[in-house]
Amino acid sequence: MSISRKDNSLRGARNLGQLSGNKRVNGLVNSRDRIDFVSFDLSASSNLGLSIGRVAGRSSARITLRNSQGGILQTLRAGSRVSNFVGALSAGRYFIGIQRQSGTVNYRISATATPIAPPIAPTPIPPNPPNLSGEPGQGLSTARDIGILTGTYSNAEFVGTTDPSDLYRFTLTDSANLQARVDSTAAGTRVELIRDGNGNGLIDNDEILASGSDFSAPFQANLTEDLPPGTYFARVLPSSTTASTPYQLNLVATPFGGNISPEPGNTLPTARELGALSGTVTAKEYTGKLDGLDFYRFTLNDISNIQINAIGTSANTRIRLIRDTNGNGLVDNDETVASDTNFNSTFLSSITQDLPAGAYFIGVEPRDVSSSTLYTLNVVATPFGGTLSSDPGNTLPVARDLGVLAGTFTAREHVGILDSVDYYRFTLASPGSLQARVTGSSANTRIQLIRDTNSNGLIDNGEILEDDTNFSGTFLSEFTESLAAGTYFFSVSSRDTGVSTNYLLSLTV
Repeated sequence: MSISRKDNSLRGARNLGQLSGNKRVNGLVNSRDRIDFVSFDLSASSNLGLSIGRVAGRSSARITLRNSQGGILQTLRAGSRVSNFVGALSAGRYFIGIQRQSGTVNYRISATATPIAPPIAPTPIPPNPPNLSGEPGQGLSTARDIGILTGTYSNAEFVGTTDPSDLYRFTLTDSANLQARVDSTAAGTRVELIRDGNGNGLIDNDEILASGSDFSAPFQANLTEDLPPGTYFARVLPSSTTASTPYQLNLVATPFGGNISPEPGNTLPTARELGALSGTVTAKEYTGKLDGLDFYRFTLNDISNIQINAIGTSANTRIRLIRDTNGNGLVDNDETVASDTNFNSTFLSSITQDLPAGAYFIGVEPRDVSSSTLYTLNVVATPFGGTLSSDPGNTLPVARDLGVLAGTFTAREHVGILDSVDYYRFTLASPGSLQARVTGSSANTRIQLIRDTNSNGLIDNGEILEDDTNFSGTFLSEFTESLAAGTYFFSVSSRDTGVSTNYLLSLTV
């Protein structure tokens, strides 16, 4: 079976068109073509069935069902056993991703769509009017509605054997820190923070975001939580089913001043676009239990130094600098250029990196999946002033040709993780002395003078005429060499693998 890389991204996915009835998808992924994407459309809400055929030997692949933005809805495995999935999907576009994990995988996928008959509309029941001033209810639908919470809200009430719980509903229009405290007199209480994530009007197991209790005098139950904008509930309960007590509830919301709209997405295709970056960009956002990952996209039009820092208000964050080299909308193993996670109480994570021009992503997430924090993201781009219209090649045959070198040639360029070596080609019309200097902006470089004596486009033994590497903090590598007339090559690379630097090159004859 022939190999095609046209379908390695969501944009280039093979299109099955409108899916009705059964369609089969066959293909191959291996070490040279690691991922395929297939797209299909549903014209109406349907029950989708996927059947993943067995794969020969020990080969395996990861099969993902994705929405129109590339977000993963379901993950299956293609291996020694048949895998199946059945689920209801709404009308729209979907993708199937086939990503090789081991071996060569000849995959066979059967996709079936059966339209779902529209339900008979029930007789509408008038909604309960908002409870603005009455007794706090015991269910979400009858909760006391505080409205938009800014500043402090206080209310004195009773909870106990005749009134086992009180619920309060409030809305945050900005990312904020919430403090809830319950002062009781006769018995301890428990206070809970709730978000009805699925909107079913019930308190499900995973919808209690935080809780605090105090069952001994002076009975002050409290909690503190950073939150994104949205609607929440506070619930007050007695310490036991036999306890009763008057209490006073205090809710304090401190707005953070979030300034990003729309919300940063949690996949590369839905990343918040920061545009062409030059100077400083600041974003104030939330990451945590309710939004586990924020992605930002930016573009550098010039070789630059990038400084990224994220300062959490109540927990540490992990930040990543990413380049989607293959353009497949996924963060593959070798596409994280740099990352940092802080483990101390300053809650500061930072990255400093020299980068070539191009498009990049920043990912911000909590260090611990169970924590939440508001954060301030600062991104500072300092252009280096690259002087070459095209990047010097990384082999001798595609070296940047300087022509006949007379006088001084200078260039400002980048070398490192994303561009491991730069080659320059020049000719001396007559014998002369070459002075070569390379000054790195943030790391040491290695420079070499080469003559491809046999013109095979490779660097063979004996063809490196001069070599210098600096180990000091000046980041300067240099040498002087007397040369006969002829054609030569000059290379610049990072002294250490995994390190990047912008550099200033000077060649003088």
